[in-house]
Amino acid sequence: MDAVDRVIATIERLSSQDIQGRNIGPLADYVRGNLARAAASIARHPAPSIAIITGFFLEHGQPPNCETDGPPGAAMLAAGLSSCGIPCRIATDVTNAQVVRATLAAADFNGRMPIDVVSLHETGGDGGKPLAEVAGAWQRANPAISHVIAIERCGPSRDGAPRDARGVDIAQYNAPLERLFSGGPWQTIGIGDLGNELGMGSLPHALVAENILRGSELWCRVPCDYPIVGGVSNWSGAALLGAIALLWDGPASGMVDAIRPQFARYLLEAAVLEGGAVASSDSDRIPRPQLFVDGQPWSVLEQVFREIHDLCVQQLEARVSLPL
Repeated sequence: MDAVDRVIATIERLSSQDIQGRNIGPLADYVRGNLARAAASIARHPAPSIAIITGFFLEHGQPPNCETDGPPGAAMLAAGLSSCGIPCRIATDVTNAQVVRATLAAADFNGRMPIDVVSLHETGGDGGKPLAEVAGAWQRANPAISHVIAIERCGPSRDGAPRDARGVDIAQYNAPLERLFSGGPWQTIGIGDLGNELGMGSLPHALVAENILRGSELWCRVPCDYPIVGGVSNWSGAALLGAIALLWDGPASGMVDAIRPQFARYLLEAAVLEGGAVASSDSDRIPRPQLFVDGQPWSVLEQVFREIHDLCVQQLEARVSLPL
C-alpha cells in the first residue's frame, strides 16, 4: 500500500465513524475499500461527467422539509469536480428542491449548474419535470454522463416503498429517482449512512436487518457499482472528493478547497438559513431548521471535515515536493 492508498484508507475510516450509535460499523466494514475504487473510477476515466442525486424529505420535520444531510455534500462534490473541468449536474424532486437550490447557489455557480427537478407525478404539473423527460435528457447528455452519484437519497425497500429511519413509507414525498440512478450505461456510486439509501442494495439484506434498527423493512433494494457507508453522508461526500483529488493527474487544489471546513459550514448554513433544511439536535429528536446534521452539532461535524482536508493537503504537498 503506497502513501496515497494509506491516506484514502484513513479518510474512509474517518468518514465512516459511527457517531450516531446506529451500529453502522458492520455495514462500513462490508464496503471497506470502495472509497478508493469509486474515486479511481472517476479520476482515471478519460472523460468524466457526473450527475448527482440528493434530497431526503423528513415529513415529520417541523416544518416538513429536506434534511441537512445530502445537499451540502452534493454541492461540495459539484463545486470541487467542476473546478477541475469535470461537468456536473444535480437532480432532486420538487419536495427537496428548495434546499438543493439554496445549497447550490451558495456554491457560487451563478445559475450555471444544471438542476433537474423531477415531479412527483408522471405527467408533471407540480413545478417539476416528468421523470421520463429528465431520463431522456440524461441519455442524450453531451458529454455523456459517465457516473451517477446518489448521496443520502431514499430508495425503495423490498416491498417497493421508500422508508425513512422510522420505517415510515414516504412515497408521496419521494419521486422514484432510482430510475435515473440505474437507468443508463453510467457507473453508479451510492452514499448512505443507514441502509435505506440508493445504492445500499449492494449490501446484503441480512447484514442491514441484523445490525440496524428496523433494518429489515427499510433496507433499500437498489444496488450500485460502488456503495459507500458513512457516519454522516456529507462526510463521505468530502471523503470521495478528497480521494479523487489524490488520484487526479492534473491540478486538484479546487477539489481540496471545496473540502475546507469553512466551505462545508457555509453550505450547511445555506441549506438551513436559505432553504429551511431540517435536522434533529443532540437534545431534540424532532427535525427543525438548525445547524445540525443527524443530531450532530457543527463542532463535531467540523472536526472530521478538517481532518479529511488536512490529510489531503499534506499528501498533495508531499507529492509536489517529490524530486523529479
